[in-house]
Amino acid sequence: MSESALIAFTSLVQSDSQLREQVRQAATPAHVVNLASEQGHVFNQATLMKMQAEKTKHLHDDHLNNASSWGEALLLCFGAHN
Repeated sequence: MSESALIAFTSLVQSDSQLREQVRQAATPAHVVNLASEQGHVFNQATLMKMQAEKTKHLHDDHLNNASSWGEALLLCFGAHN
């Protein structure tokens, strides 16, 4: 649904270590969408996956190959990997 909601959620994830860990452990896009919704940021899986795909283009393969979970790969894409 809303790219701005996704961007706001990624900013929140960058500043909240507990939420960042929940995203890191996410097994599916649906899990991340649900986490975001719980925080008041509403977007759908299609928006998440399209933005992730766009950002993935700019990452070096080694970064993605070293991700231990789908959620960690997502964090790498959105610059929230700490």
